[in-house]
Amino acid sequence: MSQGIGSFLWNRIEEKKIKKKELCKGILSQSELSKIFTQVRIPNYFIMERLLDRLGISTEKFDYILPQKDYELCQLKYEIEKKLQKENEEKIKELLEEYETIASKNSIHEQYIDYIYGILSWKYGRQKEALRWLEKSIRCTMPDGFQPEGLIGTEEIKLLILFEKLNYEHGEKTKKKRKRYILFLQNIKKYVDEKIEDQEGKASIYPRITLDLVRFEIQRKQYESARKLCEESIELLTNHFMLQGLLEHIELLKEIYQYSEVEAEQKYKINQIYKALLKFYEEEHIKETSFLLWESRGKQISLDWEVVKKIRSAYQISQEKLADDVYTQESISRIETKKRKVNYKKLEELKKKFNVHSDMYDSVLKTVDFQVLELEKKMTLYIQRREWERSEALLKRIRSCPLENGVKNEQFFQYHMALIQYYKKEIKGEELEERLWKSLFLTKKKEIPIFETYLTEMEFYIINCLALALSEMGRKEEAIQMREQLLDYYDKSEVHSIFYYQNITLILVNLMADIEEMGDINKAEQLCKRGVNLSKEVMRSDRLGQFIHAKGDILNYHKRKQKEAYLYYKQAYWFFVLFKEQEYSNLVSEHYKKTTGKSLFLDSEEE
Repeated sequence: MSQGIGSFLWNRIEEKKIKKKELCKGILSQSELSKIFTQVRIPNYFIMERLLDRLGISTEKFDYILPQKDYELCQLKYEIEKKLQKENEEKIKELLEEYETIASKNSIHEQYIDYIYGILSWKYGRQKEALRWLEKSIRCTMPDGFQPEGLIGTEEIKLLILFEKLNYEHGEKTKKKRKRYILFLQNIKKYVDEKIEDQEGKASIYPRITLDLVRFEIQRKQYESARKLCEESIELLTNHFMLQGLLEHIELLKEIYQYSEVEAEQKYKINQIYKALLKFYEEEHIKETSFLLWESRGKQISLDWEVVKKIRSAYQISQEKLADDVYTQESISRIETKKRKVNYKKLEELKKKFNVHSDMYDSVLKTVDFQVLELEKKMTLYIQRREWERSEALLKRIRSCPLENGVKNEQFFQYHMALIQYYKKEIKGEELEERLWKSLFLTKKKEIPIFETYLTEMEFYIINCLALALSEMGRKEEAIQMREQLLDYYDKSEVHSIFYYQNITLILVNLMADIEEMGDINKAEQLCKRGVNLSKEVMRSDRLGQFIHAKGDILNYHKRKQKEAYLYYKQAYWFFVLFKEQEYSNLVSEHYKKTTGKSLFLDSEEE
C-alpha cells in the first residue's frame, strides 16, 4: 500500500462497483471521501473502521497506529462492555459521559452512545425507552433504515438485529410480529451472504442472525433446515476461533440431533464438545452476551507517541537530535508526555528517516487488492492448524499476485517459506535461524537493539520464530530470554493487552512450555492462567486448547492430581477437535491412551 489506505479503498470500490454516495452515507461527505482517496486527508480510526466495514473488509486485517485520543475511546468501549456484563448502570453512565467528552462530534460516536443507552434501558426494564434509543442510534448512520440495495457494515447490522430482536420481544409476541421478525432476519442473512465476502467479518455477524432463525425452525419442526443453519454458523465461528455465540449454537445442535437421523458417533461428538465448552464457561464465570457486545477485539493497536519514543530510544539520540528538521525539541518532549498530538505527515517523515516500515493503517502484506489479504488470512489459518502443504500452496499463489515491490513483502515471503520448510523437515534449525535473522534485517538495522525500537507485526512473528528455532535446537535459556524480552515489549506499552491478544498468547504458549520443561512450574502455571484469562476477555480460542492441555500437564506431572488432569486432557482434546486442530488432537489422544489405556473419543465417563 505504498499509495496509502486511500488507494486500497478506491481499488475495492472499483472492484465491487460501489457507489461513493452509498459508502459515505451517514458517515462523511463525498468531498471528504475524495480527499481520503487522494491522500489529502487521513481519516481518523473510527471513520476508517466504518468505511472498511461497509466495504466488507474485516478491520482485524489491519494494524493501527493511533493517536492517544482515539485509543482512549477504544479503551473506554472495552470498559463499558465489561460493566455491561456486570450490570453497573451508574458506572456505565459515568463512562459514557467521559466518552462523550473525549469524542469528536460525529455520527459514529453518537450512534455508539445512543446504542449503549438503549442497552441500559432494556437491561433495567425500560423497554419502550430502549427501543427509542436504538431507533435514534440507527438513524445516525442509516437514516433510511435497512435497505437491501444499500450499503451497511457488520457493526450496523448488529445494531439493526438488536433493535428488531428487542422490538419482537417487547409486549405480546403476535404472529404478525413474529412473521415480520423472521422476514427481517431472512433479508439480513441474504444481504450478508451476497455482500460480505470477508469470512471473518461474516463470522462476527452470522450467528446473531441464525440463532433465532434456528429456534423458529425447531418450533416448526423443520429440523433439517435448522441443522443446516446451525452448522453453517458453527463452521464460520470455528474457522476463525471465535467463541461468541458458539455455546448457544452447539446447544441448539444437540437438541436438533435428538429429532434427526444422525449417527450415534456424531451425537456423542457434539455432546462431548458441548461439555468441554460448558466447563470452560462455568470455570471462567462467562455469561453469554451475544447481542450486547459491540466491538471485536482481535485487532492490534499501537500508540503514535510510543512509536516516536521507541524510535528515539532505539537510536539512543536526544530529543533535540530527533527533532532536527522535523519537530522542535519542545514538541518532541510534549509528544512523549502525551501533551501534544502527533502530526501524521511529520510522523511519516520520522519513520522514513529512521527506516520504520509501517503505515498508520497497515497490513502484513503490502497490497491494494482485498483478495490478496483474504488469501493471506486463509494461509495464516492453515499455518495455525499446522497444515503445511496447504500453507505452501497458498504462499506460492500469493507470490503470483500483483504486489508492491519492496522489502516488507520480501520479508513476508522469506519468513513464511523458511517456517514452512522447517516444519516439512526440508531444513534444520540452524538454517531456519540463519534465514530468520536475514529476513529480520531486511527492515531492522543490525546495530539497533531489536526490543527497543518499534516492532511491526511481521517482525514480531520473525522474532517469535527465532525463539522457536533456539528452543528446538536445545538452547532453551536463550529462547526463554528472547520470549521474555518480547513479552516485556508489550507489557511496557500503555496499550491494553487485549489489543495485542494474538501476539501475547503466542508468546505465552511457547514460553510456558519452555519454562515448564526447565522446571519452574509456578511460573509456567501463572503464564497458563494469563493465557486463559486473556482468551476469556477477547472471547477467542486461538490457543485456548493448548493452555487447557498445559493445565492438565501441570496437574499430572507436577502436582500428582491425575484424575483432575485427565479431565483437562479431555477438555483440550474436544477443543482441538472443535477447532479442527488435528495434529494437536491426535497428540492428546495418543498421550491419553498411553497413560490411561482408554480412547478419548469413546471414554464416556461423566465429568
